[in-house]
Amino acid sequence: MLFSKGQKTGRRGGRGNLAVVTGLIAIPLGMIVVITIEMVSLTSEKARMQAAVDAAALAGARELSVAGGSARNANGFAENFAMNQVIDLAPRIAMSFTASQNATGFQVSGVGLRGSFFGNMVPPGGFKIEVNAVAEALNQAPLCVLALPENEDEEDEPSGLSALLNSSVQATNCLVHSNGNMLTRGKGAVAAGTIQASRTATGTGFSPAANSGALRVADPFRTRVIKRPFACNGLYQANLIVNGTSSVTLPAGIHKRAIQVSGSGVLTLGAGEHYFCSELRVQGSGTLKGDNVVLVFDEDETFHATESSTISLTGRTTGDWAGFVIVTTRDNDEDMEISSSLVDRLLGTIYLPNATLIINAAGAVAEDSKWSVVVAKDILLDRNARLVINTDYAGSGVPVPIGVGDKKANGNGTRLRQ
Repeated sequence: MLFSKGQKTGRRGGRGNLAVVTGLIAIPLGMIVVITIEMVSLTSEKARMQAAVDAAALAGARELSVAGGSARNANGFAENFAMNQVIDLAPRIAMSFTASQNATGFQVSGVGLRGSFFGNMVPPGGFKIEVNAVAEALNQAPLCVLALPENEDEEDEPSGLSALLNSSVQATNCLVHSNGNMLTRGKGAVAAGTIQASRTATGTGFSPAANSGALRVADPFRTRVIKRPFACNGLYQANLIVNGTSSVTLPAGIHKRAIQVSGSGVLTLGAGEHYFCSELRVQGSGTLKGDNVVLVFDEDETFHATESSTISLTGRTTGDWAGFVIVTTRDNDEDMEISSSLVDRLLGTIYLPNATLIINAAGAVAEDSKWSVVVAKDILLDRNARLVINTDYAGSGVPVPIGVGDKKANGNGTRLRQ
């Protein structure tokens, strides 16, 4: 087809106009695409910062609840925690985080300044990102029973707290918690102010219902030094046997001999710290008693209260072990057994960080104690045993250690308020 010179000129002009129009459209269209990408990125970055302060508020609240924690340390911990969650954003966002406590809970706020369009002219000074989160404790019940199972990741490990057959835990006014599992079987029961397990709670014997999947509670005494190096080295003495109707008073100190109380014998522990390098066994109708005492068991050494023996112990009132009554070293993974129904008084804290407490007595245990606290790797109740946990913390001369009982630092769990 032949075109005239005017037609050709018109087509060239049309193509030129189209190019100009396309160029004019491309500029704002490109800006829209860039702005959209930047706004999507900004939204994502704000979400990242919000998630960081959410996690930091929860972490800070838990850190504050740890035994010996302070507001200042928890604040700094939470601020660093938040920053570490979004450290990869630092090259393009200037961020700062602030943590504090107030009447509503533990608060973490974050501010970020991000570059904007046209040299921070739109909006003026750049984009300002502000985020905030507040965490609060889920309950304020005193911590009175804590299981610290070692093999938390093993599905087949029946670790934590178990109440079997007709046994029970009665801790009406306080928190019973397992960092592993919790189990009631048969007519086994657990009654407490609050019941929770970090893994599973299986069975129908919980009152109120147990909370599964709860936050783990840190060992409140994990920094405490227990073992006496070389204390059990050297020659051991002949076994101490208290039987018949004999009565013996044993001064505080290091005991390098096995001790057995049987018949109607009575062993009285003198006030102070008793460090056992061999087992202590009370059986028959024997009696073990002591006021202002703590019993510390070295590696492989055990305590057994069996048959119809009577146990009446009150913990230390002063010194490094104030508030404790029975303790095992961290390398002790033996079973501590209470199968006597005449264990009327265990006033203080029983701390077995890697040992198992077995209670299979045919009756109440610790019922006459003003207060008791049990922290052990595993806690097993069987047969007709009934562990009674009282909470009259102000009614005795034995102080409650920081981190348990009414000394709140127990990490009972947290949630976000906003």
